[in-house]
Amino acid sequence: MVHQPGSEKIIAGVADGLGGMFAGDKAAEIAVETLREWAEPLFSAMELGFSQVSDSLMQAYQVANDRIRSFANAQGKPNEAGTTLTVWIAAGSRCLTANIGDTRCYSINQTVRQITRDHSVADELMSQGILSPKEFASSPLRHQLTQSLGTRVYVDPDIFPTDKFDEIAPGLTVLLCSDGFYAMLGETDFHQLETTPDLQGELRRLADESLERGSTDNISAIVVRTNKK
Repeated sequence: MVHQPGSEKIIAGVADGLGGMFAGDKAAEIAVETLREWAEPLFSAMELGFSQVSDSLMQAYQVANDRIRSFANAQGKPNEAGTTLTVWIAAGSRCLTANIGDTRCYSINQTVRQITRDHSVADELMSQGILSPKEFASSPLRHQLTQSLGTRVYVDPDIFPTDKFDEIAPGLTVLLCSDGFYAMLGETDFHQLETTPDLQGELRRLADESLERGSTDNISAIVVRTNKK
């Protein structure tokens, strides 16, 4: 997470290295370090407009992708290092989200809204009406990604919204998390983040709760709360 001191600018990102592949942890590290390097250009682009920051985010994702691929190639493992990456960037009252993979971003403000869409086979099948929401919850196809960083030459992250900034409501809580975190939790659990005075403590409690309920995947999560007026 990058917060520009003395300003209302922040970038939060979560990357989850792909299990079962070579050096997923290193791929995630490269993605996060690339995002950190791009913080200032992205903050500057936020001041210019939506299309500018959207283009900058696309470039940052492609740079991260290229670096991961170069690392894998140098280790003699081409196409075998990959990671997800979800980013939330805000400046003043405006924000937007970018995503590749199945790491998610939620907005929590009286209701819980999943901003991102998973890049998975199961999600595509559900959007086509082939899988029901109930079938989706237990489908092994949830773990088969259709996009990730490092596994293809070019990447095409989703940007939310698609054509304009989102407006930040006072007291908004934003959660970015890996599938190991959210898989065993639900909206009722996430609502606790909206009211707790101890965000980090509640985040740790939810991570422990996810593990107790049977999560076996890596758990990564960041929570941000905007000021209330």
